[in-house]
Amino acid sequence: MTKLNKALMATTAIAFAAGLSMPAAAKKKDPSKAPKVVSSGKKMKLKLYGQIARTASYTDNGVAGGFANSENGNTSTRMGIKAAGKINNDLKLKLRYEFNFRAAHENRPLQAQNDGLDNDFDIRWADIQFHHKRFGTVYFGRGNGPGNSSSQTDLSGTSTGQKGGGEHWEFQQARFLETDSSANGATRQNQRVDQSSTNLDATSRSSRIRYDSPSIMGFQLRGGVIDQSGYEFALWYKGKVAGMKIKGAVNHSHGNGGLFPGSERAGITAANTELSVTNGSISVQSPWGLGVSGAAGVSERHRPDVDFDGTAALELRSKTAHFWWAAIWYRAKFFELGETRFKYGFNQTHDNVNEGDIAETHGFTIVQQIKSTGTDAYVGYRHASLETDQVGGTANVAEEFNDINLFTMGFRARF
Repeated sequence: MTKLNKALMATTAIAFAAGLSMPAAAKKKDPSKAPKVVSSGKKMKLKLYGQIARTASYTDNGVAGGFANSENGNTSTRMGIKAAGKINNDLKLKLRYEFNFRAAHENRPLQAQNDGLDNDFDIRWADIQFHHKRFGTVYFGRGNGPGNSSSQTDLSGTSTGQKGGGEHWEFQQARFLETDSSANGATRQNQRVDQSSTNLDATSRSSRIRYDSPSIMGFQLRGGVIDQSGYEFALWYKGKVAGMKIKGAVNHSHGNGGLFPGSERAGITAANTELSVTNGSISVQSPWGLGVSGAAGVSERHRPDVDFDGTAALELRSKTAHFWWAAIWYRAKFFELGETRFKYGFNQTHDNVNEGDIAETHGFTIVQQIKSTGTDAYVGYRHASLETDQVGGTANVAEEFNDINLFTMGFRARF
């Protein structure tokens, strides 16, 4: 046996003996067992949350059809952080920061999806909150206004595919096209669906100072100052009556141009346009899973220095629009996966862009809950139409528009 072989054998024997004498290696921790709440110290606790929401849709605008793989128009992809800590036994401090990520907008179903114009980022929440056990809550920063969703209360559980208050959400910036016999000839793009049809909801995410009263017998009063010059007050209710679940709200908002989504005409709303919105909604669910929801609202716009037709004349200084919405729905657990939810809704909006406009949107949605992973799968259909008193062209012919049909399916996964 050579000296080299002897050396190798001796080395192997020593290593083997050392291995026998060493204690067993420590067992690695399973990363999936990590705590759900991450502490930034002894005083504040942090929570990370978010969702990814995607839609596949086919849109037919009466002239052409197109497929899109895009964001969900009802509920966007987002991520956020919440923090909470005690100031004393009665008062808590909470913080919330949340932002949108959008990749391929849902509002461009008949346009190129990869031209770089679809990706965007915006802040939804940047908020400091003081929660008191007896005196209510004060919100300071950017977030929901006191009346946000006051025209959308809905217990159907279908908001992933169909929001309460209206059926126009998935259309977003899709436009009605004029017909061959219309004033300006075929294919001329005109009004957007989400301007012609609306639910006149109150303030969404905005800079505000907001106060929520404690809940008393299911009622809660919310009020606040929006941006620099707006204000908003809403009365909310959530409870049970004779075994029926009930949720509802009434709201009044007042502010300058651009404050309320879907309530102003493109191109003519400026800082000196005063907007007032009054709306309300209610949703009722029976013990058997059958339910109904409804909403209505009116908006008034005043602009003292220019007419609403874009001229310098002052014969018309105000404009009024109104809408109503109704839905019937059913939810039940047919599978172990989770609840299955069905809803049909109809919205009619008058005069939101031009006097004499009547826009109608209706559709149905089926949502399947996958409870174990916090996921919703959905399919749906929407139909939109517009009638108007407007005339145009050299012969002052009435404007006519093609109807729009939308078929959609998608998923929302939350964490």
